[in-house]
Amino acid sequence: MVKTLARISLGMLLAIAVIASVVPALAFQGGGPQRKEVKLDFDESYDVFIGNAGIFVDNSKMLGTLVMHSEEAPATTIWHKWTQHILDFQVYDVNGKPFQWVYGNVLIYFNLDRYQYLKWVEEESNMSIWYQDKLNGGWKKCTTHWEPVTSLDHGRLWCLARYYTRYALGYTQPTLLMKLIKLGTITITPTPSQTPTNTPAG
Repeated sequence: MVKTLARISLGMLLAIAVIASVVPALAFQGGGPQRKEVKLDFDESYDVFIGNAGIFVDNSKMLGTLVMHSEEAPATTIWHKWTQHILDFQVYDVNGKPFQWVYGNVLIYFNLDRYQYLKWVEEESNMSIWYQDKLNGGWKKCTTHWEPVTSLDHGRLWCLARYYTRYALGYTQPTLLMKLIKLGTITITPTPSQTPTNTPAG
């Protein structure tokens, strides 16, 4: 009886040890077509993409794992019309702890179709890459650049990532509300949650 209990206890301990050794290895596994993860080494370059959007790490200054998610964008916010999936990314060090700062040149990019390119050319559309401000709320413009790409008819837009957050491609809509603001008929102050407060002018 004692021997049987000892064997059961030993078996349980071995099972726990096996599970404990496997869990860290599974920390970054999983995903599918809307999730990518890539191990980063120093001074290596990486191009991680899902569909028409991605992240380019130029001569990595981080050692660990980059995890990127792509998610369906809402049709609009108060100010924006989104034209592609939203990208969200984070880099974890070798111990699984998230980096607080983005080190080195990390570029967020979106390959353009004809419609998106025409919106970029049309200055009043304010077509840009935007990032979600987790501290203050809302979306802020990321300084956006266009570049030609041999394999793409309409090139791509890119910006330098400085935050681990969500990035989206979109333009501001010339809505009736915006026209009224420009005319001075009403004023509007978005709150951090982007809920408008209208105040009649005059």
